[in-house]
Amino acid sequence: MISFWKWFVRGTGNGPGIKRFFDSWLLLVHMPVAIVLSCLLPISLREAATSLLLPVAGVLIGLSFAWGGNAQALLQTEEVEDVAAFKDGGFGDYVYTFQAAILVILITLSLWAIAGLGFFDLVWPTSHQKVLYNIIAFFLFMLSSITLRECWHVVLGAQSLMLVRFQVRKQKKNR
Repeated sequence: MISFWKWFVRGTGNGPGIKRFFDSWLLLVHMPVAIVLSCLLPISLREAATSLLLPVAGVLIGLSFAWGGNAQALLQTEEVEDVAAFKDGGFGDYVYTFQAAILVILITLSLWAIAGLGFFDLVWPTSHQKVLYNIIAFFLFMLSSITLRECWHVVLGAQSLMLVRFQVRKQKKNR
């Protein structure tokens, strides 16, 4: 059995898990959102974290963990196990994909918590270090955009598993 970290770095028949985050969405959506927000937002990272992003993150985490629990229950069904046998990467690919989404959510929340504590504002407060501050802001906003997508993917993945399970059950009844 392959561990999560081996799956994340090396992958299985479906490639490394980390590659799921480096796709066309990164260039077309996440990076432009991060550039716009990091350049145009008129408040500090600390203010952004404490007034908006950490409260919203709580909602996203709750949503993802609730749907993740639903997905976990679905992954334990015979129908999904049957379908996973035909997937590149096998059953582990399903399980670890959900785990990777949760990992990204937790990393993003942790970094915004550090921003909320004022760490980045204290370390890079001067004008000649503004470039470093903007780079940090860019990565925080990019991770936030990726996290929003991953929260949606947790819901979408759980619903897809429900539909797959329904179709497999329907086919078994028709035999």
